[in-house]
Amino acid sequence: MSAAPAAGLIGIYGHGAVHLRELERLSVAGRARVVACADVRAPAGEQAEALGRLGCRYFADWREMLRPAPAGAGPLDMVVIASPPHLHTDMAVAAMEAGAHVLLEKPPVVTLGDFEQLLGAMARTGAACQVGFQSTGSGALGRVRQVLAKAELGDLVSFGVTGRWQRDRAYWTRAGWAGRAVLGGAQVRDGALSNPFAHASMNCLVAAGVAEPGSQLAGVEVERYRANPIEVEDTGCVRVSLASGRAFVVAVTLCAEVVERPVLRIRGAGGQAGWPYEGDTVSIESGQRSWTETFARRSLAAELLDLIDGRSSTLSCPLEHCATFVQLIEAVHAAPVCEVPGRWVGSAGAGVAERPVLAGIDAAVDAAVRQCRLFSELGVPWAVAAPGEVGKPEK
Repeated sequence: MSAAPAAGLIGIYGHGAVHLRELERLSVAGRARVVACADVRAPAGEQAEALGRLGCRYFADWREMLRPAPAGAGPLDMVVIASPPHLHTDMAVAAMEAGAHVLLEKPPVVTLGDFEQLLGAMARTGAACQVGFQSTGSGALGRVRQVLAKAELGDLVSFGVTGRWQRDRAYWTRAGWAGRAVLGGAQVRDGALSNPFAHASMNCLVAAGVAEPGSQLAGVEVERYRANPIEVEDTGCVRVSLASGRAFVVAVTLCAEVVERPVLRIRGAGGQAGWPYEGDTVSIESGQRSWTETFARRSLAAELLDLIDGRSSTLSCPLEHCATFVQLIEAVHAAPVCEVPGRWVGSAGAGVAERPVLAGIDAAVDAAVRQCRLFSELGVPWAVAAPGEVGKPEK
């Protein structure tokens, strides 16, 4: 175990708990030594038990964790960052400057300026940065990309992602940055499109072949709505036009009538395909046939360890492949957020479990992707926003 790379984790709660479990799995396999973690909340419950098993030292200040002597085992080789997105840049740059490679939770950054700053730190330090878009490690995404590239379902009619989740009051009050556009002068840019459903846009960009360095988006049209008392959208749709002439739509809500897991959908003249991207199975219908194909999923943390060990130089989601995603986030947050009139908003649950239910949203989400149209173009009664053309993002 002494030769295994030393790993640290910033953020042990929320999605950080998922990373902690994966790091423990890799530790048991002899792939990593998990020597340090940091969080503003002290370890308790499952987190405390895991850190005890790992012999992992806890720091209340992530800056202290990155100092070699306090970490207790020399410099860290890998740092996993699962903090609020607006803190990612400072943490990742500091980790790189401390000599570590980085696994950075999605969304990697919230502005193009932050993106360029991280690329600069990588060039300066030689560090690698893997971004935690987990589904990019799934073979299912490669299959979806193949279906699109080879026009296996005939001429493309539409493709995109539908997402229908429910989030209650507790979700929006869980942290000071939740639901915020700006906090303390810093760009936070939370919201359904850029945070919980960030995978939706990234998967479409990868499937369309425009996530590689140098790719550009031809145009972005955005509509953002809120039924909650927040600064950002809890419901939105975005249509992305590509240089190839194709377009895709991501239509999502956190105010669903009925929950449905997010699905990347492709419709062609001769059939259709669907990939619920939280899993690894693609369903395909072509002509009179229908079938499913199931694929393996690679661990993004294990891939980064392979790079550190010299076993591989390939990452499923290197930061360099997130340029168009960040361009898209810039376009989303350039659009206004429109409040849905109260007569279209119902309510379910009580207390902190209370949540708004947006009338007609389930059908609107499905129709937007199926028809490659925005909510306002569908005649949705509460969709009053003009679909502003943001245009080609600047570098």
